[in-house]
Amino acid sequence: MWAPPPDHVCLLTNDGSGLTAELAGSLEAEGWKVAVLGFPPSVIPEACPLPKGFPGFELKTLSEKHLKETLEAVEAGCGPVGGFLHLHPLSREEAEDGILLSNRTKEIVLHVFLMAKHLKPSLTRTEPPGRRLFLTVTRLDGMLGGSGGSPGIVEGGLFGLTKTLSREWPSVFCRAVDLEPGLDADRSVSAILGELNDPDRRIVESGIRAEGRMTLAVEDSPPDLPEAPSGHVDSSSVFLVSGGARGVTAECVVRLASVYKSKFILLGRSAFAHEEAPWARGCCEESELKRRGMEELKGRGEKPTPVKVQELLRPVLASREIARTLAAVREAGGEAEYLSVDVTDAQAMQRMTPAMERFGPITGVIHGAGVLADRMIEKKTVADFESVYVTKVKGLEALLGCVDPERLRHLVLFSSAAGFFGNPGQSDYAIANEILNKTAYRFKRMHPDCHVTTFNWGPWDGGMVTDSLKKLFAERNIEVIPIDAGTKAFVDAFSWDGKQRLQVLVGSSMVVEEGAPDPEPRTFRIERRLSRAANPFLADHVIGGKAVLPTVSVMAWMADACEQLYPGYRFLRCEEYKTLKGVVFDDTLAEAHGVDIEELRREVSGEIFFQVRISSRGGRKTLLHYTAEVVLAREIPEMPVYRDFDLSESEVIEGGSLYQDGTLFHGPSFRIVEQVINLSPERLTARCRLPERDEGEQGQFPLRTFHPYVADVLFQCMVIWVRKHTGSASLPSKVQGVEQYRSIPADRPFHVTVNVKKSTKTGMVADVIAHDDIGQVYVRMVDAEVTISKQLNTLFARAPS
Repeated sequence: MWAPPPDHVCLLTNDGSGLTAELAGSLEAEGWKVAVLGFPPSVIPEACPLPKGFPGFELKTLSEKHLKETLEAVEAGCGPVGGFLHLHPLSREEAEDGILLSNRTKEIVLHVFLMAKHLKPSLTRTEPPGRRLFLTVTRLDGMLGGSGGSPGIVEGGLFGLTKTLSREWPSVFCRAVDLEPGLDADRSVSAILGELNDPDRRIVESGIRAEGRMTLAVEDSPPDLPEAPSGHVDSSSVFLVSGGARGVTAECVVRLASVYKSKFILLGRSAFAHEEAPWARGCCEESELKRRGMEELKGRGEKPTPVKVQELLRPVLASREIARTLAAVREAGGEAEYLSVDVTDAQAMQRMTPAMERFGPITGVIHGAGVLADRMIEKKTVADFESVYVTKVKGLEALLGCVDPERLRHLVLFSSAAGFFGNPGQSDYAIANEILNKTAYRFKRMHPDCHVTTFNWGPWDGGMVTDSLKKLFAERNIEVIPIDAGTKAFVDAFSWDGKQRLQVLVGSSMVVEEGAPDPEPRTFRIERRLSRAANPFLADHVIGGKAVLPTVSVMAWMADACEQLYPGYRFLRCEEYKTLKGVVFDDTLAEAHGVDIEELRREVSGEIFFQVRISSRGGRKTLLHYTAEVVLAREIPEMPVYRDFDLSESEVIEGGSLYQDGTLFHGPSFRIVEQVINLSPERLTARCRLPERDEGEQGQFPLRTFHPYVADVLFQCMVIWVRKHTGSASLPSKVQGVEQYRSIPADRPFHVTVNVKKSTKTGMVADVIAHDDIGQVYVRMVDAEVTISKQLNTLFARAPS
């Protein structure tokens, strides 16, 4: 449990149900002072009474001025706000057969956005110490909207807000939690408390269902597919495209036309003049066009200020861009027409419906329109929020209102990496784009035969990325999407068929991690309850009939615990590792194990050193199980090259036999050695392969940056050498250092070389390297030591086959 900042209050919004009172009481039991903030009846018409014993504050109106005054009253009456927890009400509006883009919910989301704006000074204070937090709790489906089963969509925008605040406020613990609606109050409260006390700062959103917890992660895309015609798109397909006449959306449309020869109705706010004003005709150079514009203004008797010149040029340049797009589509073999209409004006869109169907019924919608209003949350205005939100969300609603969804074969949404990752300065944009993402899941569930894709684009080389911004991205190693690569990814999505992925991330996030979280060294204690049942992989690590926690899983545990607390840093190496009393899963297993992490120092190189100890309580005594120093780094060095390897084959031993004859005790999931290819008193070389892992089998030790199976096979190769040269079994005891440079791809061969440095009757010391066939190092252990004992032979022999 993390201590709250002393004399600070946790402001809890009232969701109108009994959950508010339950949660308020539990927060108080954890040491928080709690104040409750209620929404007006227009938002929550039938709210349960405020919980007794807690100061309550009521919003009478939905104005920013009144909200600011109410928050000031909270601070005056209860103290500064050190925690904010928004409980979003369950939707009472009916939309079981549709998509609910609720205006009522939008008002709540806007107010949470404004609460963040006005609470920022209080929540981001660094003194006094304690965990400051910003949590939003929704009840979509317990899967962050991924099931598409919830009619409510707009509250999904809170995920984008929370993720952006986590980037803007690195000292504040930010978490978006989505609960399955059917969870009872006790389970809901327990889940919320578990999330706000979670040490893992890398996770910013989580879904909680009766079956367990989930979050979202980036996975590799489907294999690169050629631009080949798909049965879903052809020359008869008609696409309605918002924002499609200009910018990157236009580039995507032209590429799509070149492959499928389809028809396009392009929508935009800009007026399209088929004939230019006389003063602009025949002039292509922008500098000359500006000069002519100045002359035109002078001829009208107006002073040619830069603003007026730009206003005069804007429609000319827009019309030219529209004309180029229409011509490019036709040259590519498609057909296109442009309609000037505000995509956010539902009535105007309805009036345009006959014109939209000039090529026939609409079979696809591409929503590419978007507006930016970038600034940090404390500088945001309601007007910023409205301009961004309306274009993305109301624009989509108006588009879908103009088509027959049953005839729609394609819905393609242009979302943003800002929604998936969060991005400083783009809290409103992240909200709007996350709503698009959740709409895609809902629409797909309602119309399973429709091809639905929401593209979460990173920054493009064009469009909203100016030359100066591109230079800044280059300085910060942020990749921009080349036009050719981006448009190819767009078109390829139409060819995925059975391999379709509904939410697609293209490019990288625009986030740059800035420095370590705090200037002063810190200490932490994290407790974990271990059980054999929660860790299926332990069935393959049994010695003498007892499941034993692998040394490498301990190292992974230590590395991951440090990474949790320092997002943006990655495990580089482990030093001075020692096993003092291993964890055995039998009746001696402690009720809880504590991980104590002490930050030792920070180097100019960007490395941070930690002392890590894992212990438990045995009666009145503290039992120390493992110790090590862990080093994290911002940047991992390039893979070094190990040149003294030997891949010649002599003394060949098949790996399967080693797991059967008692040399190794490991069960199937740890059987990584395929073949020992040479063996001598000084060295062993083995060919190995990592199989694909089922995440569920890893239980409480998921595969993160440090891959325990890779390190385990290094020790296995030492154990093989000892058995073949001494006839005795052995177990790892300590390691001077473990360095990891790159992850080893699953199901691809690699090699392990053991260089023996010292061998006695009781122990062996070696340097062990995992490398590829040209010597590039994945992982290296220095001065790794195993303890040798013939008494282990019997235990190994009894290991499961």
